[in-house]
Amino acid sequence: MTRYAIGDIHGGSKTFRALLAGLNLRHGDLLYMLGDYIDRGPDSRGVLDIILQLMDEGFDVRPVRGNHEDMLLESVAGTYDGWMEGWGRETLKSFGVTTPEELPSRYLTLLEQMPYIRLDENFIFVHAGLDMAADDPLTESTPLAMVWGGNNPVVIARNKLRGRTLITGHKIRALPLIEVSLRTNHFQLDNGAFTNMQPYFGNLVALDLDTRTLIIQPWLDGAA
Repeated sequence: MTRYAIGDIHGGSKTFRALLAGLNLRHGDLLYMLGDYIDRGPDSRGVLDIILQLMDEGFDVRPVRGNHEDMLLESVAGTYDGWMEGWGRETLKSFGVTTPEELPSRYLTLLEQMPYIRLDENFIFVHAGLDMAADDPLTESTPLAMVWGGNNPVVIARNKLRGRTLITGHKIRALPLIEVSLRTNHFQLDNGAFTNMQPYFGNLVALDLDTRTLIIQPWLDGAA
């Protein structure tokens, strides 16, 4: 069994599919995903289709929710207007609809069922961060902190993570900084794939959690 984590995909279905081909995912492997599957790139629906296909085929895929999924769901619920003013129209276009309410229920259910945080025996997977000022960040961090960024100091107290390593996306980091983060107790895996700003940015990044090996896939989905 191999455990992988993947950073922010942001509507890059071609890039995502190419990365998966490089992973050669097998049944029995675990695939953790750090949120922000939609927006920015041209094919948000395609990204979600790939996730659903993996699940339908019996792969163990464990996504967490990002701030972009949160904004979409709030837009559908009528509690937030900013998503449509920002990235929402491009995402709706990938579905062939013009309003959030028209989005197919299967996709909304997928996003609604994504938790804000996942844990295994070694790692904590969350999109943006935890509130490290809380007595117990694992139970006291709010959804807002987990999708937009909590109080994350440069050095995170390991005892507050109960001996685990925190793994996040959300905040774009250059490849050298991602590599440096793998020597700390906070791995950061968002390389701003949609920016296509090579050589230090513009890659979709996966991490083999057991060997600490990065798998790097340059953006293939055109201009964001």
